[in-house]
Amino acid sequence: MADIPEDDKEQSEFDEVLNREEALNPENAEQDFVADAESPEAETTLEGIWQLEFNGHGAELFGILLKNFLLNVLTLGIYYPWAKARQLRYYYGASRINDSDFQFHGTGREMLIGLGKAIVVLVVLDFAYEGILAVIYNDWLLALTGILYAFIFFMLIMIASVGARRYRMSRTSWRGIRFRFLGTFKETIILVSRGWLLSLLSLGFYYPFYLNRFQDYWTSKTTFGNIPFSYDGQGKEVFSIWLKGTLLTLLTLGIYLFWLKANLQRYFWQHTAYGEARINSTLYGGKWLWESLIFLLFVILTLGIGRAWAVVRYKKFYLGTLSLEGKIDLAQIKQSEAEMAGATGEGMADFFDVEM
Repeated sequence: MADIPEDDKEQSEFDEVLNREEALNPENAEQDFVADAESPEAETTLEGIWQLEFNGHGAELFGILLKNFLLNVLTLGIYYPWAKARQLRYYYGASRINDSDFQFHGTGREMLIGLGKAIVVLVVLDFAYEGILAVIYNDWLLALTGILYAFIFFMLIMIASVGARRYRMSRTSWRGIRFRFLGTFKETIILVSRGWLLSLLSLGFYYPFYLNRFQDYWTSKTTFGNIPFSYDGQGKEVFSIWLKGTLLTLLTLGIYLFWLKANLQRYFWQHTAYGEARINSTLYGGKWLWESLIFLLFVILTLGIGRAWAVVRYKKFYLGTLSLEGKIDLAQIKQSEAEMAGATGEGMADFFDVEM
């Protein structure tokens, strides 16, 4: 029998571990779980424009949210990791491009373990901090301890961001191929620390250049299979968008903030590519403000009952502003090497409200 290539062997072992974990979890027997979809054998090249879509339904999401709420209440919150995993599987499974759904393979068990580790770290840190404060009476030492505590929290937020990104990407697939994030804690901490320090020293004028550098790093370290995404935005162009948007936001008492954020996001998306295909965005401030107001009013007027329908509408709007245009050679995309990213960062991201 011919020897199995090393990469294929590693990936087979990786998939076997994931499939075994998924099979052992009762939650994966539920109807909303969908396995990795396989790419059609006859289709080796995609060329054209593909719209990103969200095909969820309010009634379906309402059922999931209601069940999650009841189980969280009955288990005093212990069911939360499983509720989150189930919700994410629905969101990813309802998102599609070129008639193929995305899939999320994370499990409640993984998230529970990650959440437990995050709680232990934070509890130990808090006890250590309170214990130090109890024995220190020198004002200078108290101030130094506070600065050190803030620095440690900053480090934890970076760990949460990178860890959550790694976990989400390693558990996300499209047509059976998984995503991956190769960024490291060290690189991210250096990039963010330098960016914020220079922004402070320049009275904020370096901030858009930092945003551009961060977007470049975050994008180029993300891969689909063995091929990374790329970013070609320019700091001076981001600076122009940011300066104009900041001035108009101040003049309009904050109303223009939606246009500023939309213009930045649209720029970032339109300068992101995957191979020979480029992402297009039609996100504009006026429409974004309108949809955000509808979301808020719908939730308030229905006393929260209509949240599922509001979320579905909002996701249809936002994903509908994104499309991919160009050419993708599916034959060149290979499954990336096995990398079992833990869910500790995901757990910390919940505490620090880090968006993914």
